[in-house]
Amino acid sequence: MAVVTYTRDDTVETTTLSQKKMPAITHSPEELEAFLNSTQKEKEERKLARADAHKLATLAARDGKLMELQKEESVGESGKRAIGYQIMKNKGLTAKRKKDNRNARVKKRKKYDTAKKKLKSVRAVYTGQQGPYVGELTGISKKISRSVKLN
Repeated sequence: MAVVTYTRDDTVETTTLSQKKMPAITHSPEELEAFLNSTQKEKEERKLARADAHKLATLAARDGKLMELQKEESVGESGKRAIGYQIMKNKGLTAKRKKDNRNARVKKRKKYDTAKKKLKSVRAVYTGQQGPYVGELTGISKKISRSVKLN
């Protein structure tokens, strides 16, 4: 995509977007390290909180008080419990499907590749010249005639 720029002396300059230079954003190594440390701490805290919640849930399930624990956490302002993932998605008992089947282009391409492989086992498929022609390696025999005589 070209960007057209008009200057004061009625000349036109065209530049592509790849030619335009964006100002480089630079940070000091200390800032980058501080940012990295803060994100790592946040991630670690979330992980610990999740592990604690899991421990509480397993202990409550063992004691038979899992429903009480869930009611405390997920009761909304209206007094009703929020629906879970299973209810919301309503998938039921669906079979696990391959990831390739989600993308029709990838599915057809894989199908085409397997068909090409099957075709190679059925008939000889031309794969192109494997290198430059180097002549008759075994030589030409003078004794053998494989031509057809024309009258």
